[in-house]
Amino acid sequence: MNAVLKSACWLLPSMLLMQACGGDSTRTIRFSPQVREQPLSCSTSYPDIGTSRGTIQLLDFKMYLRDITLVRSNGERVAMKLEQDGTWQRDSIALLDFEDGTGTCDTGSPQVRREVVGTVADHDDYTGLEFKVGLPPEMNHLDGATAPAPLNAPGMWWSWQGGYKFLRLDVRTEANESYFFHLGAAGCKGSVGEGFTCASDNQAQVTLSGFNPDKNEVVLDVAGLYSELDVEHVPDGTSDTLAGCMSSAADPECAALFKQVGLSVNGSALERPETFFRVR
Repeated sequence: MNAVLKSACWLLPSMLLMQACGGDSTRTIRFSPQVREQPLSCSTSYPDIGTSRGTIQLLDFKMYLRDITLVRSNGERVAMKLEQDGTWQRDSIALLDFEDGTGTCDTGSPQVRREVVGTVADHDDYTGLEFKVGLPPEMNHLDGATAPAPLNAPGMWWSWQGGYKFLRLDVRTEANESYFFHLGAAGCKGSVGEGFTCASDNQAQVTLSGFNPDKNEVVLDVAGLYSELDVEHVPDGTSDTLAGCMSSAADPECAALFKQVGLSVNGSALERPETFFRVR
């Protein structure tokens, strides 16, 4: 860029500056929790869920994302620099919270967060979105009681050894007061002094094509998540000790839920069906 053009760029208003001289722009990635085409709410019952066509009611739904990246039509990947708001976003991590503390979500808080906000290079040909569901392994064993926001979210921390719940979705069914899906690292060992290692970090990589941040949103379809499960199944207390999945490879319900986020129960990547995460 020659000296004359540089001088002109300094004098342009900010919007024209991005267009004429290049720069970053603020973009918002929106997430929409749904049951098929119906918004997911704390005040509604949803029938015809899973293989048993059961009925669910929402109790809690939160999720940690990181490394949000937009993909251009030429394949270039552009990392989003997250807005550091001190509440929902820190470093490359964002917390989404889909319950508002009303109705059946009586253990939650009224604050909701259904978007990720940050800056990216100002291009008009974004056609894809990538992100991870989870926290960086080096941050997974902080103390949830004293960690800074959003790593202090109530109900999203198991223990020093277990670490955080990357995704927490609790629903009520007719047969189970609580039916869980808690995605997190598994087989973790260690101590605060010596550090921790996990057999499976369970970091889910989500890649979505046909996504333009100015036109599209990410749908999280709970009906799709449970599509291969009997949500009315009652655990026998022996081979199955709880309703749903808390990331144990031995839990018979984990495989179908992990599949929906693109993971096997041993933490390896699988081809993800477009039934839970999809673009609208």
